[in-house]
Amino acid sequence: MKHALIKPLIPLSLLLLSMQPPLAWSLGAPITSKPTGNITNSAVIAKPAVATTLAPPALPNTGCTLNTLAGNYVYDETSRENFANQGYTADAGWIFNVTVGREHNDGHGNITGGLLITNSSYSNPDNNVTLNYPYVGKVTVNPDCTGTYDITVTNPDGSTSDGGGGPIFIDPLSGNFTLLDAHELGSAKFVKDSFTD
Repeated sequence: MKHALIKPLIPLSLLLLSMQPPLAWSLGAPITSKPTGNITNSAVIAKPAVATTLAPPALPNTGCTLNTLAGNYVYDETSRENFANQGYTADAGWIFNVTVGREHNDGHGNITGGLLITNSSYSNPDNNVTLNYPYVGKVTVNPDCTGTYDITVTNPDGSTSDGGGGPIFIDPLSGNFTLLDAHELGSAKFVKDSFTD
C-alpha cells in the first residue's frame, strides 16, 4: 500500500525540483538581486560553464634523488594481464594477477635481489597456483618525486621477459612509492622495510 502511494510522488517531486530557480551551486552567474516584473522560471536558466583546458600544476621540487629509494622494499600488486600473448593457449586471454614481492634498491637506480610470487585466475601448464620469479630492474627519480620503474623477470624455464613497469610517485619522507604498472594494467604499493644490509 505505501509503495503504491510513493511511486506516483517521485516523478512529481522531480518535476517540482526542476521548476525551482538556480541555486548558488549552479553553473550560471550568482543571482544577486531579486527579479522584478513578470518573469517566469524559464527566464532564470543558468548558462552552461565554458570548458577550458588548464595545464596541471607542476609538482614542487621536494628533493627526491635515487638515494631516496635506497633500501629494501616489500610490495603487493593487483593487475590484469593478457596471457594469450605470453605463450599460453589462446583461450587464456585477460586474467587477474595478485602479486607480492621483495626487492633491494641500491640507491643508484638498480633493483637487485627481487623475488615476486604471483597467483592468477588462469592455471599455468604445470597446474601450479603460484609461480616464483626472480627479477632485476632499473628506476629513475626526478626532484619532484616522480620517476619510472621497470623490471625483467627470470621465467621458470630460465628465459627472461618484461616483468612490468611504469611511472612511480614517491613519498619523500618515507621513501615508499606507488607504481602504475602500464605493462600489466595494475598498481602496486611499495613499502620500505626496516631491514638493513
